[in-house]
Amino acid sequence: MLIANDVDKKRCYMLIHQTLKRFHTANCAVICEDAARMPVLKGKNDEPLKFDRVLCDVICSGDGTLRKNPEIWTKWTPQDGLGLH
Repeated sequence: MLIANDVDKKRCYMLIHQTLKRFHTANCAVICEDAARMPVLKGKNDEPLKFDRVLCDVICSGDGTLRKNPEIWTKWTPQDGLGLH
C-alpha cells in the first residue's frame, strides 16, 4: 500500500488527480495532514504498523531560483527564509 501525505491541499489534489492515476491501482491513500501529527496506524492485534520505506519531498530552499534570478535578492528578507521552516 502507498500512503501519500502533504500538508498542502492543492498538492494533495495534484497527487490524486495527476500523479496517482498513472499508477492504476486502488492500493493508495492520500492524506492531507501535518506529518508531525500523523496518527499511529494499527494492524492485527492492535500492533502499530511500520513503513518499509519513506520518501520525503522536503521544502525547497529556493537557492536555484535565486541563482537564476538575482533580482529576487532585492526583495528577500530573513523572514522569507524563516517562513520555510
